[in-house]
Amino acid sequence: MRAPTVGTILSAVALGSCLSLAAGGPDGRIIGGFEAFPEDTRHQVSLRLKHLEDREFGRGHICGGSLIGPKLVLTAAHCLMDSLGRPLGPHNYVIVGGSTERLTQPPDTFTSLVSELIVHEAYDDELSRNDIALLRLSTAVPSNYLTLAVISLWEESPVPGTRCQVSGWGTTIAGVQQSTERLMAVNVTIVAMSSCNATDSYDGELAPGMMCAGQPEGGKDSCQGDSGGPLVCQGRLAGVVSFGYECGLPNYPGVYSDVAYYREWIQKNGASALASSVPLWIGLLAVTAAYFSSRR
Repeated sequence: MRAPTVGTILSAVALGSCLSLAAGGPDGRIIGGFEAFPEDTRHQVSLRLKHLEDREFGRGHICGGSLIGPKLVLTAAHCLMDSLGRPLGPHNYVIVGGSTERLTQPPDTFTSLVSELIVHEAYDDELSRNDIALLRLSTAVPSNYLTLAVISLWEESPVPGTRCQVSGWGTTIAGVQQSTERLMAVNVTIVAMSSCNATDSYDGELAPGMMCAGQPEGGKDSCQGDSGGPLVCQGRLAGVVSFGYECGLPNYPGVYSDVAYYREWIQKNGASALASSVPLWIGLLAVTAAYFSSRR
């Protein structure tokens, strides 16, 4: 699994809530990638520990996430766990978006506290199953925000061979415990589950709700610090960075939570926040139609 940095762990211990190495949190960067284009990653957010962020901007980054509603972020469940596999309270987190920079705060940077965590009820930390969670924001992202925007979800899982892009502030070198300063991205391809679960790969460890993306020859992958971040295919959110065997190895593509598989869960648990994403004019039109239909 994409593990957290030592600095994050030690600071969390000081807080009294040690983050597990087996659980969420960041390290570093995309393997074999390039600096992300802001216009292609407006949905990307950084999940940060508030007590570290209060000391120094950018220091608190532990995971990525995707804005799927004005007040709703989709991320990985393991990003929110302590050493006992329990989610920390929402007051421990802050969401930062609207910029590809991690350490600087341009004028268009968006920041919000988190009001609620919704972790999948069947999440299994040991087996990395149902590794998906929602964060409800205290502050809604305005619909006209130029550098941060809601991304739509895949309704059906993309087929093997589909070209996608994954992004994050994770490590660019496997084993190096350091987050990148700028958002990185890498192009990957959806890998068939039959290949990903083969004996020379994950050998049957993968379960429904998981999907793989990478390159057969390796060298391009998400890594530590990218957990919870977006796998985007054809402009829609297809996956959430979950885990992998090291980073960028041949025959071991990255493993993602399949957004289409969890779409119903996402809609059910994020209903109120997603509903608020309906444009105002549509809401007014519905109210007007209801009014006139009631008149005879």
